[in-house]
Amino acid sequence: MRVHVLDDGIFVTDAGNIFGGSRKARIRGAMHAVLIEAGDELVLLDAGFGPELPEGLVGRYELNREKNIMDGIREAGHKPGDVTHVVLSHLDADHVGWALAPRSFPNATVYVQRAAVDEAREMSEKDGRRMVVPAVDEGVEEGWCELLNGDGEVVPGIRVEVRTGHSAGHQIVWIGDGEDAALFTADLAPSKIFLNPDTIAGVDTDPEAARRNRIEVLSEAEEKNAPIILYHEPKDFLVNVRRSEKGFEGVPLKD
Repeated sequence: MRVHVLDDGIFVTDAGNIFGGSRKARIRGAMHAVLIEAGDELVLLDAGFGPELPEGLVGRYELNREKNIMDGIREAGHKPGDVTHVVLSHLDADHVGWALAPRSFPNATVYVQRAAVDEAREMSEKDGRRMVVPAVDEGVEEGWCELLNGDGEVVPGIRVEVRTGHSAGHQIVWIGDGEDAALFTADLAPSKIFLNPDTIAGVDTDPEAARRNRIEVLSEAEEKNAPIILYHEPKDFLVNVRRSEKGFEGVPLKD
């Protein structure tokens, strides 16, 4: 398999939008989707904001881009129509955009956990996760979206694993196995500050599950010496993890 880390830009927002409360500090986050060439299959992990910032986030978020996911796919030598599988870790707007709003990969099957959709249905009508449920329902009806029920391989060598906490049905992805394994943690551990298991986002729906699952997953990644792709980390988004006084630390991969 060949793995490409794509860039969908940088968002800027008040810390309170991530951690809750009334914090006014500004924070930056990237969106690093992953494109995997796996034999005849072309698999995309998460899908950024889409062509533009969703209407419900205008005024709360800024989106700065020089490139987007589509540029990255073309630079890797492919077209959007070449993508065969899209795995969505969960239904937040910054992870589903190009896959659902609008549907940009006409020949791909989109995979999401049924539990994530069920949780989103129960949220308020203005919640971003709830707002994409109609697109998922449409995809299921038309046959281009598949709801998963737990762990399993999407294609040989690419395995989803349900790790709740940030949302119900949140799935991480193991790429390869053994000494060649790599890990896409999505929003279970989206950036280096979340390598500390005690760092909890205000938008986590089950903080204790997030903490427990983060410890288990990062411990496994350390044991396997598996590189981790940090979806929201602006700079050092490819790391190995090591235990530290604050839980774990990320050691950037060298070229």
